[in-house]
Amino acid sequence: MSSSVPSQETTTQASPPTTPSLVEIGVVIAGTLDSVDSLATKQAMELLRSFMALHFPDFKFRIARVRRPELSSEGRVQPSVLLLQAVEDRDASHWDFVFVVTAAELAGHYSPFCFAALSRPLDAGVFSLSLIDPIVAGVEMEDEQRVELIAKRLSRLMLHALGHLAGLPASQRRDELLFHPAHAGDLDKMRSLDEESVETQRMAFAEVADQRLEEYTRRPTNRWMFSLRAAWINRREILQAIRGARPWQFPHRLSRLTIASVSTVAILLMTAEAWDLGLSQDGLHLALLVLAALWVTTVYVIIRQQLLMRRSRRITEQSVVTAVSALGIVLVGMAVTWTALFGLGSVVSWLLFEPELIVAWAGASELNASRVGWATVFRMNLFTASIGLLIGALGASFESQHYFRHIIFVDEEI
Repeated sequence: MSSSVPSQETTTQASPPTTPSLVEIGVVIAGTLDSVDSLATKQAMELLRSFMALHFPDFKFRIARVRRPELSSEGRVQPSVLLLQAVEDRDASHWDFVFVVTAAELAGHYSPFCFAALSRPLDAGVFSLSLIDPIVAGVEMEDEQRVELIAKRLSRLMLHALGHLAGLPASQRRDELLFHPAHAGDLDKMRSLDEESVETQRMAFAEVADQRLEEYTRRPTNRWMFSLRAAWINRREILQAIRGARPWQFPHRLSRLTIASVSTVAILLMTAEAWDLGLSQDGLHLALLVLAALWVTTVYVIIRQQLLMRRSRRITEQSVVTAVSALGIVLVGMAVTWTALFGLGSVVSWLLFEPELIVAWAGASELNASRVGWATVFRMNLFTASIGLLIGALGASFESQHYFRHIIFVDEEI
């Protein structure tokens, strides 16, 4: 398909008689693109606009392009680096969604290759042109044909991203845009959305197109109140972002944290002084220890991994959603890890430690063998799981920052 693209950096849908709701999408060009990739990107933006105008006539879609040549496009790049830059541009320009396009190959963490990395917490996506170029597969064709094919594939990746960011589930049908492509050729068959998906996406766009909180309120004098209001208004989006990040996989993904935590729990369970100290704590102190362990490890990991680092100090509704989503993802991940440690410690305690041994080790506690039961083991493992998580958080701080940001913010690799 050959289409003429306006020379301006922004393309907009023609306005109908009634003013439709506005959805703004930013496209950030990371690094430099050759002539083929540059033309293909412009055509992909036009194809994206045309598709959205056809299927969602109640909305006006404004697609803007920004160049970031300072972002190197050589070799393999980390999606998290480009995503964080995208967030800065999104907040500065007040876009609803932001896409980054690069000629470099993306470093995937969940699959051997990566066409794109999508992030619900950031309302963003990063797209690589390297694997969707037909010459990569050894197919020879004229530049005009390459432009057309790359544009079509890139536009379908963008449409897939918009569906994902709107909360649509993956599809098993190869002809639908929500299908998860196994190779570049699959993108050529992805061209449709069913009626249910269109309606779900329309509802999501209606929420996105609403006026931002900072746009209809006075400049916030109380950042906490503004943040609470923004988080409540966007609670569904935040919950979707937390679920999409799959924090229940933290014990598997964060191997250093898990190893450090499990090692700590094992040492505590094998130490008489630890049993003595743990069983000497009352219920209130144990409850406070559990809450402190969850909160302290969450805050420590967020600060240590710089998950909330932003250049601009201006608070916006989108920045609040991003921050609360990151906080929620880490907090749930830590809670899952704590639960796993508690369960592991409980099983080991029941299997290996006889009541007489526990009584002998817990010398400071007024225990006898007949009183040692599930309540005793429960109390001890509240203690060991909490201490284990606190020590294990140090292990998380040694995880690669790129990797940590990837598992927090990237909830789908294509």
